[in-house]
Amino acid sequence: MSLHIEKGRNRDFWTDQLPDGISLVRGFDKWIMAVFIISFLISLAYVLFREMSGNYLMHDLMPLLAIPFFVCGVMFYIKSKYWILLVLAAAAAILWFVSIPLTLIYLLLFLIIGASGVVALVDAFQRAIFYRVLRRIEYLNVKKKLAAKDKLVAFMFNIPEDLDTRNITMDYELSRTKIPWKEVWNSISLGLMVGMFLWIYISMNPTFADLSIETSTPLLMFTLILYIPVIVMPWSIFRSLNVRIETKYRDFKVYNGIRATLQRMAVPVVAALFFVLVAIDSSDIWTVAFYILLSAVMIVVILTLVSILYFWVFEAAAINDIVSKWKMFRPVPVFVGLEADEKRQSWDDLPGTPRRDKSDFGKLTLPEDK
Repeated sequence: MSLHIEKGRNRDFWTDQLPDGISLVRGFDKWIMAVFIISFLISLAYVLFREMSGNYLMHDLMPLLAIPFFVCGVMFYIKSKYWILLVLAAAAAILWFVSIPLTLIYLLLFLIIGASGVVALVDAFQRAIFYRVLRRIEYLNVKKKLAAKDKLVAFMFNIPEDLDTRNITMDYELSRTKIPWKEVWNSISLGLMVGMFLWIYISMNPTFADLSIETSTPLLMFTLILYIPVIVMPWSIFRSLNVRIETKYRDFKVYNGIRATLQRMAVPVVAALFFVLVAIDSSDIWTVAFYILLSAVMIVVILTLVSILYFWVFEAAAINDIVSKWKMFRPVPVFVGLEADEKRQSWDDLPGTPRRDKSDFGKLTLPEDK
């Protein structure tokens, strides 16, 4: 632990870095994040190269960007010794030989294997950011000058400037006996907010007005939607553990902050989507509306599947690791009642305090002026 003095708004204060050993990232998490980044860069470079060569259109090549999730899913199955991967490979080969459409095989493989890769990546990302985000929030409104990362955290989590962020805490006991469908719906609603940006792209891209359902357009949307859980699901851990900043009045919940930020961003996007749809020719608007509806259904299906897999397989281990390291992050709790201007509690409010009739003290009579 490295203590150092930092400039505060009113006075200087001691702060420290995250203690050694508090990292939640395991060896497998490092590998899966590294493999995802490398495979994504390779896939992106290949897609751009083939598109610039003029042999393929971009919407035909975009499904290749889902390969990183497939690779991460294969890594998860091998690490967990789920040999169902071999069964799936054999089933895919059989489907190929019986002339099942390649699109259907692609969707099935990526729903089963790719979804596992998405969740494994979400779990690794959660472990990498959790205590780093809490440390940023803890000193956010105490510092005199905010760094770029501090400003980013303040924006993302919608932290009010007048909030004392030092009193951050969470729930330490969480036991689930079933899938938390309310939290699944929260992830879906956030995914639909992010999906609005996809709908703007669909509405403004003339390609979607010309292609039919039999083309590669559904695969393009499916590939883009696979990235939505990576954007919205890592923040669910803050809701599960009820991470909050306690105050004397109403606690500020960290998850609600990032949800409010997405809602603020979604409002102008909805307005832009409305104006774009109004500007589209009536002959094309039904085709575009169909693809928007199809993408919304895909978002619901994929996020439901990924959320169930996350809460069923990954969440318990992540929460146990977070709770086990909490004492390292906050050895001594900070109480809200430490403010200097807080009113002291009256002894008369304590139970068992004897009461005395004030008339026993007598009555003071002042002489009247003559």
